[in-house]
Amino acid sequence: MIEADGDVVVFGSSFAGSLTALIAERIGLRPVLVEKRSHPRFALGESSTPVADMVLRDLALRYDLPRLLPLTKYGLWRRELPHVVCGRKRGFSFFKHLPGERFRTDSRHANELLVTASVDDERSDTHWLRSDVDAYFAAEVERNSIPHLDRTEVTAIVPERAGRRWRLTGSRDGEAVRIAGDFLIDSTGEAGLVGRALGLERTSLAFETDSRALYAHFEGLTAWRDMMTSAGFDTADHPFDCDAAAVHQILHGAWMWQLRFDNGVTSAGLVLDNRRAPPNPALSADEEWRHRLSRYPSLAEQFAQARIVGPSPGRLVRTGRLQRRWSACAGPASSMVPAPGGSVDALFSSGIAQSLCGIERLASILERDWRTDRLEGSLAEYERAVFSETAFVDELVGGSFRLLDRFDLFASFSMLYFAAATTYERRRAENSGRAGYRGQFLCADDAALRASVAAVSARARELAAAESDAGAADFAAAVALAIEPFNTAGLCDPRAANMYCYTAAPVE
Repeated sequence: MIEADGDVVVFGSSFAGSLTALIAERIGLRPVLVEKRSHPRFALGESSTPVADMVLRDLALRYDLPRLLPLTKYGLWRRELPHVVCGRKRGFSFFKHLPGERFRTDSRHANELLVTASVDDERSDTHWLRSDVDAYFAAEVERNSIPHLDRTEVTAIVPERAGRRWRLTGSRDGEAVRIAGDFLIDSTGEAGLVGRALGLERTSLAFETDSRALYAHFEGLTAWRDMMTSAGFDTADHPFDCDAAAVHQILHGAWMWQLRFDNGVTSAGLVLDNRRAPPNPALSADEEWRHRLSRYPSLAEQFAQARIVGPSPGRLVRTGRLQRRWSACAGPASSMVPAPGGSVDALFSSGIAQSLCGIERLASILERDWRTDRLEGSLAEYERAVFSETAFVDELVGGSFRLLDRFDLFASFSMLYFAAATTYERRRAENSGRAGYRGQFLCADDAALRASVAAVSARARELAAAESDAGAADFAAAVALAIEPFNTAGLCDPRAANMYCYTAAPVE
């Protein structure tokens, strides 16, 4: 019999679960970390952002976790943690493709959009090879002597003391496990262990975005910059290497991500709008992938020599609908980090950053309100914030999906996200400190910003429904006017010709 007793039981030893356990120990609680599998293991959610780096840095400093600081900048990571694989991410790259045609662009970059997120390679954001990064976080848990029960199957979660104490039973490698704890934190992602145990309802109906994915890790994928130069396109005025980024290939009713790691592996996936590209059960994941790529000659050529190396060699993974939300993500004695609480789509790389913001908020609540009468009310406010942030991400992503087939409109609409992100970065830089920043992720609690986004979204719906190619100039002007109070990064500047060199966050 394996027995453990703690104040907080954290489920899932991803970076989010392990970080939550590490912080719980630092604020004087007794955490127990429970994981169904073991490390290293494959996981998606691999692209960091300036927001993610800022929050992780603040958490590492506030809770005396110095071994996490190298994960906040590419140069520092490469020097101090060379055994943990990452990739360089200078910003966001977008390239528009038309079915049946090779990729083409012009001197004004009509089918391109590059948005800088970091000032140089040394201080660049990163792509996280999650098998390595999650294993590193979990190893930190064990290094700090926090109980970590991996390979543990939880079979029952039973409330005691009117739901203020929990008794868990399960097994680990055939041996019975019994765990007791006062508070449950779910970081299991899609599994949603706590939500299922509590009988909560999970729904996708509240989301505007409706997407699914086909994905794998590849070796031998030709760099997109090489594809462009071999086709005769000049990349000299790109503000950064377009492959050292979250690369987005924009297709008809779909988009593709390409994230390059320094070990020669590239994470790539097709994200399809279910309304325009519904799943076809007659096609396997591999058949659907080949069918989709065959419509875009430049992408088919780019992948011609690529080999699938993970998560299963030679096989793609196909998901169901990506959007999910539980009816509740916090209660009197339990909580979820944002990923299981609500998930949208990776179009703007929001997952890692939103999870870290949620962990920061939850940690502050536990540090301040543990075993007080304020805890339940603070957790209710945490839930409202998570749902507000998730709804805002959904509005930004859902609006972008509507405009995938009109790249001129899509590029303009994306400025709403970049305005929200850079405003959050600036406010956070100006207000960070020992107490932590209280504002919601992407300024989702800013009523003026939300109203501006709602107005532009309404216009985007009208344009998406119209059978016309007109309206781009007026729409661009409307976006520029809407974000004017939040635009400190030179967004919506027609002189930039879709090449934004100066949107990087404040540098420390």
